[in-house]
Amino acid sequence: MEAVIAAKPMIKVAALCGSLRKGSYNRGLLRTALEISKESINGIQMEYIDISPLPMLNTDLEVDGKYPPVVEAFRQKILEADSVLFASPEYNYSITGPLKNAIDWASRPPNVWADKAAAIVSAGGNFGGGRSQYHLRQIGVYLDLHFINKPEFFLNAFEPPAKFDSDGNLIDPASKQRIKEVLLALQAFTLRLQEFPRQSDRESEEGPVLTPFTKENLGQRFHASTEYKLGRTSVSYDWHDLETCNNERRVISQFQDKHFKLKNKKYTHNVRERLYKMALVASWVFFLMVFMLSYWVKNVEDACCRRNVFGRSLDLWVAYS
Repeated sequence: MEAVIAAKPMIKVAALCGSLRKGSYNRGLLRTALEISKESINGIQMEYIDISPLPMLNTDLEVDGKYPPVVEAFRQKILEADSVLFASPEYNYSITGPLKNAIDWASRPPNVWADKAAAIVSAGGNFGGGRSQYHLRQIGVYLDLHFINKPEFFLNAFEPPAKFDSDGNLIDPASKQRIKEVLLALQAFTLRLQEFPRQSDRESEEGPVLTPFTKENLGQRFHASTEYKLGRTSVSYDWHDLETCNNERRVISQFQDKHFKLKNKKYTHNVRERLYKMALVASWVFFLMVFMLSYWVKNVEDACCRRNVFGRSLDLWVAYS
């Protein structure tokens, strides 16, 4: 097979901040990300999208299937982006109201979040906004937003040494490096998601290009529950491919036939159920044996007497038979 060396394409990243405060630390994280994407990373075009002009979600504002102009402009920018970078502060263990409002507007039919890669950064006290990230990930499940798993970025803004200056700009070199790692992971994941719909037998420098299963051959090999649907309108893919596409240099299907290999061991689809049933039967047999022994034999002396009675009965039976 011919090796194909492709130049890394440009991806568009929409940057959203959940805080509306001008001196917000989370907005400072996005300013740093914008600087890094321009100076240190090739292939990323990032745009900060202001969510403050958006009105509160009200379906009465939808007239003849159209949204207010400011909402339409916001939705168009999200639609044109390949991936999204959220800066999500933590309010009451969750995401902020303005960010939830923006997410809801863009999820109105048609959902413009679907099939996009995403990443989250946050700054705050204690856990650094981490709890808001987990709520945002839950929201992304329904919206078909695919968040990178690692690296995660939580920053305690109030721990010494100082992380931000008086204007809310990030000044900590270690944190800047971590943001760069997040951007690199987001870029790689975005490109991998864009390769999913392409069926090809080509090989690149990093190995074979991913060839997803079709609806037909997937149904022949696996139960329907093993399908993974990448977005509500796209084809089904092998779930193992999708789960392993993060932080891997190559993504190749691990399934060959009705058996598959995992960590150099061979499993079938129902081996866990069989082992569970065998263990359950063995435990009940053991329990029954213990119960019978405890019922018939109270102590060692009783056991000896029962053995003697059994022996005498056997002798009498032999003598009279």
